[in-house]
Amino acid sequence: MRRLLRWFTIVLLIVLIALLWVWWNRPRTVDLTSYAPADSLVYLESNSLVDLATAVRHTNAWQKLAPYYGLKSDRWQDRWLNYIARATGIGSAQNVIASRAQVAFVMLDLTHNVSGETLEYKSHEALIVETHTSPSRMKPVIERYVGDLARRTYGQPKLERIQKDDREFLIWTSPDGARKLIVSFDGTVAIISNDEQSVRACLAAHGGQRPSLAHQPELEDMRVRMRSSEALAFGYVPSTKAPNLFVQTIPIFFVGMPEVLQALVTVSTPRIVGTIGWSAHAFEGGIEDDYFIALKPPLVPRLRPAFASSAMQRPDSWAFLPDDTHSVSNYNLNNPGAAWEALKAALASQVEFLTAAGLGKLEARAFESYGIDQPDTFLKSIKSEVLTARLDASSERAVVIARVADETALRQFVARRFGPKAITERIEKDELTTTADGHLSAAFAGNYFLLGPREELRRCLLARARQATPASSSADMKRVDHFSSATNEPAVVTYTRDDERARDFASTLSALGGHGPAPGNSPEMKRTLSALPHAETESRLVPEGLERRTWSPFGLFATLVSFLSSR
Repeated sequence: MRRLLRWFTIVLLIVLIALLWVWWNRPRTVDLTSYAPADSLVYLESNSLVDLATAVRHTNAWQKLAPYYGLKSDRWQDRWLNYIARATGIGSAQNVIASRAQVAFVMLDLTHNVSGETLEYKSHEALIVETHTSPSRMKPVIERYVGDLARRTYGQPKLERIQKDDREFLIWTSPDGARKLIVSFDGTVAIISNDEQSVRACLAAHGGQRPSLAHQPELEDMRVRMRSSEALAFGYVPSTKAPNLFVQTIPIFFVGMPEVLQALVTVSTPRIVGTIGWSAHAFEGGIEDDYFIALKPPLVPRLRPAFASSAMQRPDSWAFLPDDTHSVSNYNLNNPGAAWEALKAALASQVEFLTAAGLGKLEARAFESYGIDQPDTFLKSIKSEVLTARLDASSERAVVIARVADETALRQFVARRFGPKAITERIEKDELTTTADGHLSAAFAGNYFLLGPREELRRCLLARARQATPASSSADMKRVDHFSSATNEPAVVTYTRDDERARDFASTLSALGGHGPAPGNSPEMKRTLSALPHAETESRLVPEGLERRTWSPFGLFATLVSFLSSR
């Protein structure tokens, strides 16, 4: 009996020691904002790569595409091994790092340069990886991975090991000396960048030599709003940097914007935009991305009439959309003309008088892509049922389809805008009017008015005549409505085919995993991609600003992975 008691005591002691060791050795989440300089432009983080990878592998799109790209499915054996590696640190260094790692991406600045018709961006950024693994185990793994990446990217890079300020910097330089890949270590943390300045900035922020984003009230408030504690990933743009981000990225949407309008945006944006937040969550076989743009408090009440919406129903104008339409936006506004007047008044209230005068030029520029040169007159001539559509991903201009409120005013718009040399042709039972240069067309079809490029309007009119539209097929509408889950009426809902982005995401992961070339466009592959659900984005005004929520096969991760891979 005493021997049995002694053995029981020994076993219990061993179990307690093992549990204590596992508890002591468990990874503790750290705040990576301590490595992000306070003047950073963009900050992104994920506190568990395993949770993120598991969520992506559980998406319906992954299950369908993984066999084509040699990607792993989510197996219970892998989950169990990941749990052991994370909890105990037992396993290969590669698996332990993967199961424990926290990552953050910091963009310190962004500038653009316009050369002719080419828009070029230059940025300073860093990838921060908290491995929660001893330096002796993690350094060889990180060096090997970064070295492999440099060789795949640069071909035959030159490797240097440099000691500066008691820090070791590993620098891989391309043969032409134009590009670099740099890594440095700080305990269990690896900092990877394409320039030494960014690495030093992150180290200085953590070391206290310069302010960091850690414990800043604005960031903490955004964490609460975006539910970052339960998110797969979180992103943040400080209020002091958000205007600059808008200024740098607006040329993407307004190509060739005159300098006077660029100056207008630069002056007015700080008076309108505040902090920006983002978070990602798993959602019914896909990923939900939540975005929030804070607006200056005086602006929100003035904007409410511009976002006044009613019960959302799919408009009959969907009957004009070809079944392969790339994206379509439903504008659920009570009165488009009144909404536009409210929007102009709200923006003008935030800028000085002379700037407000120039604001009209910017507003007119926003409608140029639709072929509308007098938005006030046009919007007062249509009813609340409005949609815009891009029939192809490469379409430079969108099609506008709206229910007619004042046909006389719209016909006057066409006569003035198209001129006396306009060309008229018949498409099935409808007439299509085109400008003499062939750049813009318009059509009156029943109670609807269509405006856009000639060939795309032809496709719309033929699609309705032949009933080859999404509304004609229950299978097509099921893909469109796959993620629909609006809890209250949004001002704008956008549906977008996401097959190309999903393909690029899977292809990038396959290449990074060394699985060889991506599969070709076999008929079976095309059918699989075309069967993926559309991404859905809802936009609405909330008391503190603008809220956008997107549901899609892979979420923003699909874009971020491709971007970071290219960087």
